[in-house]
Amino acid sequence: MARIGLRNKSGQKPTWKFTAKTGKLSRGKGGGIDWWRYQKEILIPKLLPFAKRCKLDRPEPIVQEDKAPAHAHHAQSYLYSQEQVKKLLWPGNSPDLNAIEPTWFYLKKETTKKGAPKSRTEAIHRWESAWGDLPQEQIQAWIERIPIHIQKIIELEGGNEYKEGRDHTKQFKK
Repeated sequence: MARIGLRNKSGQKPTWKFTAKTGKLSRGKGGGIDWWRYQKEILIPKLLPFAKRCKLDRPEPIVQEDKAPAHAHHAQSYLYSQEQVKKLLWPGNSPDLNAIEPTWFYLKKETTKKGAPKSRTEAIHRWESAWGDLPQEQIQAWIERIPIHIQKIIELEGGNEYKEGRDHTKQFKK
């Protein structure tokens, strides 16, 4: 909160409450996302067709997902197999190797520059705008950093002593 300047903002302080409305996983609209909702709303209608279209231009595309419960459920691997789409085997807790992780930080920073959004509509607008303004060169830089991180993590034999980032590669000592 302090890092993004929200600590000293006036107004009501945010409170976190666990209720059926805000904290319960749900298969309906709204709420969290479980394996069933992920499969029906993301995997089948969007991700798998996209991966299959990628096969037309590229040999053997591979889908990368983290170990979120909705992604790691055994029913999802059956669908990947059925659709003949390869999925990258991925270790848990591996943000150094995940191309999307720096994007989240960037988007969160961009969407909260003027404080937290006041409504869902405003939040959606800010996120879509920040995504649209994200330079392709920045995305490419995040992708190009992955081989460096892989090498450092191999050198550490899987240890978590490596501080991620372009400027931190010189600080690495085994």
